[in-house]
Amino acid sequence: MIIIKPKTIAIIVFIILASYLSGYLTADTIKTFNGLFMPIHQGSDLHYLRIEGSAIVGDDERVRLGDDEFAKAIKETNGKKIHQIKARGGILTHHCLDELRGQYDLKSLDLSNNRMITDVACKKIVEFFPRLETLNLFNTAITDKGLVDLLDLTSLKRLHVGQSQVTWKAANVFRAKMQSISGNDDLEITTGYNEQALPSFKLSKRLRETYQTNVLSGKLNPNYKVEVLGQKVEGNKKYDE
Repeated sequence: MIIIKPKTIAIIVFIILASYLSGYLTADTIKTFNGLFMPIHQGSDLHYLRIEGSAIVGDDERVRLGDDEFAKAIKETNGKKIHQIKARGGILTHHCLDELRGQYDLKSLDLSNNRMITDVACKKIVEFFPRLETLNLFNTAITDKGLVDLLDLTSLKRLHVGQSQVTWKAANVFRAKMQSISGNDDLEITTGYNEQALPSFKLSKRLRETYQTNVLSGKLNPNYKVEVLGQKVEGNKKYDE
């Protein structure tokens, strides 16, 4: 017969309770920054993490999401696989990405409005998240040089670089290289409110084919004229590839 002392029982109970409650007690940072961490759908082992860039604590004191707070939030996920991250409007730097090393299932990363994100982050993004499909670097400090480093993201489909130092010309060249080097014709890029969007080559091709098909089938008359009162009647130009 085995006799267990009451003190030993108390220790065992404490350990069990601590383990049970750890999932609630370690989520302080995510909760503080009005965050959300949950599976992308029921039964999935992939998760979605959203964490705001600032929070009100104490006596109406506003704090910004920095690298240290981000590191604590990632630790609170207990090593679970992350599929999508939104961490916008903080003071994050490229160092925050070190906490995500090994998250190879990450497909969507939103670091917009973190003005301290520089070209160094682009190198880490390529190294850590080779399967990334969506990347939002709106209102960050990346430049045309950082854009070149992203050429190895062969699965990239959406890239937002508006309000950064990336030029429309460099973004256009980047899109062309992604198609010619990696065969990626799905990539679409936005470079700012006042700049022309760069749709994917696949979409552009489909729109051209649809237009031409409608013309040839007679559904669209390239010479159709619209009469506008008080203005000269103009004919539509026939589509020409």
